[in-house]
Amino acid sequence: MICSMEERKIKEYRLERQSTEDGKESFYLVKDVRVKNLKGKVTKYIGSKEPNPEELNRLRIEHSSDLEIKAIEKKTELAKSAFIDDRMLPEKRSTLIEVTEGLRFLCETFSQHLTTSEVEWYTNSMEIQYVNGTTSIEGNTLSFDQTRSLLNDNIMPENKSLREVNEVQNFRKVRIYRIKHKGKVDLNFIKGLHSRIVDNIDLESAGEFRRTDLVAINGCEFQLAPSILIESELEEALDVYYTKIEDGHSPFIEAVAFHHTFERIHPFTDGNGRTGREIFNYMLEKEGYPRLLFFGKDRDQYISALKSGDNGNFDDMVISFSQLMINQRKKIIEENIERVLNPSLKKGQTRLNDF
Repeated sequence: MICSMEERKIKEYRLERQSTEDGKESFYLVKDVRVKNLKGKVTKYIGSKEPNPEELNRLRIEHSSDLEIKAIEKKTELAKSAFIDDRMLPEKRSTLIEVTEGLRFLCETFSQHLTTSEVEWYTNSMEIQYVNGTTSIEGNTLSFDQTRSLLNDNIMPENKSLREVNEVQNFRKVRIYRIKHKGKVDLNFIKGLHSRIVDNIDLESAGEFRRTDLVAINGCEFQLAPSILIESELEEALDVYYTKIEDGHSPFIEAVAFHHTFERIHPFTDGNGRTGREIFNYMLEKEGYPRLLFFGKDRDQYISALKSGDNGNFDDMVISFSQLMINQRKKIIEENIERVLNPSLKKGQTRLNDF
């Protein structure tokens, strides 16, 4: 909300006085930043004379853009030292942390400066793109416009099967379920997601782990987890994920690793891809990352990334996932963040069609 946006700027940017040995004074606006247990700050010089309260508030708003951009850069710098990792080559890990954490903080700053209505609009738009993408990867033929009309206005698409319609409509229930769930990912949460994803499509197996081993993934030669070991292997994978996070490893890298493990386990007879991508995005959101949209046009790159993991090329798999996210989010946010940080309309309102 706009009044709180300006109040936040006033609160976050403190005034700091610095004196030289010859007694001269300089005044700076300072924003403190923190990544995990590492602290830092960014500054903006505002003159040699202490501003009065009214002028100080004006300067805080005027220089908010510079300070926020500097804060993103500082957080990214700190993140490279904050996270440990023993899965990737050091040089690739450093680059990956820089780009993923940079995007993470960029999206965080972008979202914090939107109004409530803008957040709702932006979130809904991203959700429709995500649903259209995650279903099209599995062969659903609804266009983006048809997906939007179905989810927003209940307009049924013409010449589409009931299964395709249900595949899209079910994500209304998935979204509600996901938002209500506040805890960690566990087996019950996974089953709950799956039961909603295949609702009115495969009622017999909805929310139930497969009981047969006569299941295969097209184009993959490796053996899936035996049905009797599904629960134990999922629990082990979840334990590894949360232990790594608590020990200070990159949440993005660990989410990719879990997603790959989940798809190799293939715990359901149908709906594994859509369920796995929901879990992956839930993990990302919990750690402050933007959701990965999985556009249909990116299907080949997505499948190729998972196959890199199958072949033991962990670095290539993680980097491919990061490239997908960067390609989707970075440019549009960079193009609009200046408008968000320095709104031009009355009372700070920005325009929805700017995004």
